[in-house]
Amino acid sequence: MSQHLFSYSLIIPDGDHAAMELAQIDVKVFPNPSDGRFQLSFDYSGKEKLSAKVYDITGKQVKDITDDLVISENSVSASVDLESPGSGIYFIRISWGKTLLTKKIVVK
Repeated sequence: MSQHLFSYSLIIPDGDHAAMELAQIDVKVFPNPSDGRFQLSFDYSGKEKLSAKVYDITGKQVKDITDDLVISENSVSASVDLESPGSGIYFIRISWGKTLLTKKIVVK
């Protein structure tokens, strides 16, 4: 079984052709499933402010991980600890400008 779960979504405003290139972004979350501690990484070379939050399956925000993001010249990474999460499915939402990425993670 792969350590990556390659499910993500990208919301692109109508007519925003430049954003179409963003559809190729691969957000990596590992290990997945995890015990609530995981690594997050993806390529990013933009200048807009990033935001990242974790939500449970009901849509309740579990943790804001924006301050955990380490932004380098061409990528973003983070070490995340959800601190005693319950087992289940969680969603990581990463946003900048008009772009929103969602990645699913399973916590055992």
